[in-house]
Amino acid sequence: MNVVIAGAGKVGYFLAKELMEENEVTLIDSNEKTIQNIDDTLDVLSIYGDVEDPYTYRNIKKDIDLFIAVTDSDEINLLSSLIIDNIVNVKEKIVRLKNDFFMSDKIKERLNITDIITPAIDVAKTFNYLIDFPHANNVKTFDYTKALLLAIRIHPTFEPLTIEKFRDNLDNKLIIAGIDKGDKFFVPNDLDMLMPNDLIYIFAFPSLMSSIRVSICKKQDKQDIKNCIIYGANQLGLEIAKVLIKRGLNIKLIDRNLERCKHANTVLKNNVEVIKSNYNLDFLLDSHGVNANIFIAATTNDEFNITKCMEANQKGIEKVIGIHNNRQYASLMRKLNIEVIRGEKMNAYYSILEKVTSNKIVSQRVFCGGEGTMFMRKIFANSKFLETKPELNDKIYGKGTFYIQRDKKFLFYKNTKTLQVDDIIICFCLAKNAKVLKNWLKQGENE
Repeated sequence: MNVVIAGAGKVGYFLAKELMEENEVTLIDSNEKTIQNIDDTLDVLSIYGDVEDPYTYRNIKKDIDLFIAVTDSDEINLLSSLIIDNIVNVKEKIVRLKNDFFMSDKIKERLNITDIITPAIDVAKTFNYLIDFPHANNVKTFDYTKALLLAIRIHPTFEPLTIEKFRDNLDNKLIIAGIDKGDKFFVPNDLDMLMPNDLIYIFAFPSLMSSIRVSICKKQDKQDIKNCIIYGANQLGLEIAKVLIKRGLNIKLIDRNLERCKHANTVLKNNVEVIKSNYNLDFLLDSHGVNANIFIAATTNDEFNITKCMEANQKGIEKVIGIHNNRQYASLMRKLNIEVIRGEKMNAYYSILEKVTSNKIVSQRVFCGGEGTMFMRKIFANSKFLETKPELNDKIYGKGTFYIQRDKKFLFYKNTKTLQVDDIIICFCLAKNAKVLKNWLKQGENE
């Protein structure tokens, strides 16, 4: 696939690094030092130039499979997607935006944009599910199914038992997709043990969440979450506040920058108490009489977020969430018992990557900071696999776990003789095994 990426910041650079192995990638940026770094570290075609200038595109091929615009400016991303359409033939375009003003279907249609990515808004939506399921550290949703993938920390007093027994206790209505033990993440089988303090990834329907909470979590109802502290009045902090306002939470939004505080008051229409402070948690809890049961560190500085989350944990705040903007900090946060949510740049990177690696037949998602990969393939009425199924060959056997979702039940793939219309093949694996599983799952992709 021939891919052109406009903008070589953190998102553009790592997208190019990931895609260059199997694609022909061109990366454009107007920073000379950035281009030099690309030339030194990546096997891609780098172009030094302004993505708003048609002259910049003079040396790229006339037929492009995918154009990705990920500069820090909405206007530049939209303009570059318009300009390239008038110079070369582009099959698909993905554009990252910050402002929901530009998200209208009319703009998307007029500019011939395939997908619009809005990281801050998408990250904030996650908090709706975290209010509904306060025992979860993170929640992922999917297009093919209403089942959710939840990250849940097992309570320290939990009695160890096998996954087989745990599933049996809940009528086999769930899948344990992965286990993070702090120093190791793996995709388990039914004979593996669930232990106290394990961070487990559970795939299940919302109707089962109450039973899951009773089984492995300390008692906590969603009514408990009423008072929230958010550190960071940046765009992500504002979007999170908007979501939580609608859920009726009392919110204190903290930032040390006066102008950001003024902007927050305007955007949030004074529905949130905005406090200019140097992020002193003791001062907030004592002087302001804040009684918080959810704390969110949403700044763009991961080390700062980690430090403040540790302080919040020490203060006994029940739910402590840290936004991570760099992959290397996600694992550390989990080890420190901090609930981890992707920041804007990480969300943009993974959202775009998942769209590029997925198609109408096979959907691909990552979890646990990119250590785990999940695949789905829905069986449609014209599928070549109806009344049969692809066999688990020697190349993939043991490299993942395989299930079939039929209605609201999860069946072991190996125990199911044939596939039916609307079945969903579900696979979980380590990231290192994703390529071989995807190739197996793509059989008969032109159906």
